[in-house]
Amino acid sequence: MPRNWVAILATIGALGCSTAQGLRLPPRGAGARAGSAMLPLIRGLTVQEREALLWQEFAAGNVPAFVREFVPVVVRRPDTTGRVREIRYEVLPDYLAFGSDQDFFRMPMTPTLGQQIADLLDCSLPTRRMVDDIWAAAPVQLQPTFFDPNVYDIVSPDIFWQHHQRVEVLRAGRPLGALTAGTKKDVVITARLASVSNRVAIYGWHRTNGQPIQPLYTGHVDWYADYSHGIRLVRNRVLVDGQRMTVAQVLAHPILHPLLSDEGAFTSSRYPTPTPDETFPFHDAFPSSGPQLGSWRAKFTAPQVVNFTPPAPGGDGYAVVVQDPRGGTDSLRCGAPTTTDQVVQAEVYCDYRPGLAADGFERVGVFARDRAAGAFDGTLSQAGACYALCWDSHDGRLWCMRAAGGSLTDLLPAPLHLRTSAWHRFRIEARGAQLRFLVDGQEILATTDATHAQGECGLGHHEFFATNSNARGTQADNFFADVPDALDLALDQDTSGRLVIETRRGVPFDLYFRPITVVPGAFPDGWFYGLDPAAGDLAAQLGSPPPLFVGLFDARGRADLTLPVPPGLDLQMVALDLDRSIEPLSASRPAALRTR
Repeated sequence: MPRNWVAILATIGALGCSTAQGLRLPPRGAGARAGSAMLPLIRGLTVQEREALLWQEFAAGNVPAFVREFVPVVVRRPDTTGRVREIRYEVLPDYLAFGSDQDFFRMPMTPTLGQQIADLLDCSLPTRRMVDDIWAAAPVQLQPTFFDPNVYDIVSPDIFWQHHQRVEVLRAGRPLGALTAGTKKDVVITARLASVSNRVAIYGWHRTNGQPIQPLYTGHVDWYADYSHGIRLVRNRVLVDGQRMTVAQVLAHPILHPLLSDEGAFTSSRYPTPTPDETFPFHDAFPSSGPQLGSWRAKFTAPQVVNFTPPAPGGDGYAVVVQDPRGGTDSLRCGAPTTTDQVVQAEVYCDYRPGLAADGFERVGVFARDRAAGAFDGTLSQAGACYALCWDSHDGRLWCMRAAGGSLTDLLPAPLHLRTSAWHRFRIEARGAQLRFLVDGQEILATTDATHAQGECGLGHHEFFATNSNARGTQADNFFADVPDALDLALDQDTSGRLVIETRRGVPFDLYFRPITVVPGAFPDGWFYGLDPAAGDLAAQLGSPPPLFVGLFDARGRADLTLPVPPGLDLQMVALDLDRSIEPLSASRPAALRTR
């Protein structure tokens, strides 16, 4: 059934807005792991395997609420001319952690992963001087606690966890979200990074008397992280005497660098990083050059991109074919086996051929939470273990399938059929045990099932023909997978004062709609929120240049805009992602900004 837009918008309005911009991450999912559950997951992994897993968890939003919001640090200090300046920057109140506010895990990381996360979120790592200033500004200053490296394996996840628990004992009675220091050494940026390679710089771990235990040190290799290392992010945007700059600009400035550096001016303000492992969101339009995702894993046969008529809606006339020419099952999958909440969508061509029913049929579709290495609904030697939205070519039957233990169960209360050849948009949404199956934007099933809690997602094919040459494979286009409710909106101003509107993690080529108000106090209870606007008002909003309010997400699911604005406006805004059927709707958290 189509969703009730008015009810949805009223619900969004109840969220309220904040003028503070936190980490731009999806909301923590219903199926996200607690911090304590991360320990058995990472125990026994190599550093590379562990950090690939942490990258996936981070991109999926498995971060506690208290460590998502920045807190300000304000410092007054002379520049190189002796003029006292004020610099204001924002830092996370604690070191990066995974889990919930009730059960979280401060996680040591290498500088490579720390830098990748910082890059993703338009952040920086701190300098030595900033670490000192953060400690001085922190209302919660804890005494460091140690593990003797001669007795303990200080690079083991078990010691990571034990140290975290010790810190929590020391922190008892202090509120989460208060700026906290003294618990770990910081991974820092430094002028020394220009003269050393493949090293991590660490500094800090202040005692309660303000003296750091760890001097600036670059002796460890960059793949090293022990229990005492922490990643604290700093927003790249800073204010120097009220003027916008970035951390890198201040550090390189011949006059202003003392505000953030006690090593002179330098430009080595980040660690080199390789291309990070692909993670949410996944997009693949399957152009003529071949699949775009490098992380696709084929079950048996490499997929082929072919010219296809009719083209998929929004497609370029090319589609991927998933098929093992020898017959049986094949699949194309991506994501991590440990992924919990997920949305998977693709255009799938349903080739209705009842005339071949006597010889057999083929099954095509998408799957989520696959725990059987892409077995889809099952192979000759391996039972399927996933949820699938699939379609059979001989009778047009749609399946909202649960494959488990060799048994295939249609979760639909009564069979549904599509008895024509056409492209259809298949979508599965999994939030904890809550499942939704949609075809062409229309919800065909919402149900609860906890059989599969995690797994990979992708495209599946199974042919049941006696004559293999009758099979054509799963022909699909415009694949998309992400965390549910990941749509993100941010309002900011650049250094020239222009308004920057950034919308991220929409469904590529979906319609976006961004209602806004400039009336203080009217949002979210004013125009549009919970109300049906008059036709003339809506037409004026949609038709006003620039195209602020409506358009299509690009191939990466983004829609950005920069435009001049006068100072002193209270802007309040939300982004909506509308399926091309104009039925399903998802919304970002509202954002607000007072222009400067």
